[in-house]
Amino acid sequence: HYSYYNPEMEDETQWRLNMIRQLRNDFSDNRLELWYQPQLSLSTGKVIGAEALLRWRSADGSFISPAIFIPLAEYSGLIVDIGDWVVNQACSQLKILEENSFENLTISVNVSIPQFRCGNFVSTVLKAIQTHQVHPNKLELEITENILMDDPQVVIDALVKLKEHGISIALDDFGTGFSSLSYLQKLPLDRLKVDRTFITDIAEEGQSVIAETILDIGEKMNLKVIAEGIETIEQQERLLELGCDEMQGFYYAKPMPGNEFMQFLKDNS
Repeated sequence: HYSYYNPEMEDETQWRLNMIRQLRNDFSDNRLELWYQPQLSLSTGKVIGAEALLRWRSADGSFISPAIFIPLAEYSGLIVDIGDWVVNQACSQLKILEENSFENLTISVNVSIPQFRCGNFVSTVLKAIQTHQVHPNKLELEITENILMDDPQVVIDALVKLKEHGISIALDDFGTGFSSLSYLQKLPLDRLKVDRTFITDIAEEGQSVIAETILDIGEKMNLKVIAEGIETIEQQERLLELGCDEMQGFYYAKPMPGNEFMQFLKDNS
């Protein structure tokens, strides 16, 4: 066997190390931000909650894509500390919402497999809820199919414990991974998310079959179903025809900082 050295290999490794170092420094300097994308119920027209999305504003003011820095955070193990910070930020925001008479809203937080593999993940989440004195069912944890398949029993055991304390659980990217439907019955789920992959062409003839199937599964399992990635009125109307009531996407609002989210709520209350 032969291996050939390519200068690009070293360049890529050096780039990764520099980015991880920068991420550690900027995280310590509080340059990470949590933005919120509103989720709406179309039957009432009201905001029912928001998905919390991580943003990295570097020292020069530019934003670095989550598609770049989330894998780096997972690779370096920093995602565990960042994940704890995100949960605490979301709980803090929930408390602010409650103090401003928006106590019925929920905030969804994405979690990763390294967090589940930490022995104290469940206790960390419960501690954040207790510290900020928010009701457990106002916090929703989102997992993806890929996370579930990575270490299913570890994930399921942790989610069952969290569910026992009232925390809501959502399955994101449903239908896009390689999971077995048998796991769907084992998970203590409250909500399924229809991935934007199935929404883009949903208004076109014959393109709504998978979304319709997910909605049927949700109904039969007594789960809420929310569609994400709504960008046009045609997509909204087709989803309404199919019986989907909860939605999020650029058609309604883009992700925004906490203060702008608060103003958005006041303007739309």
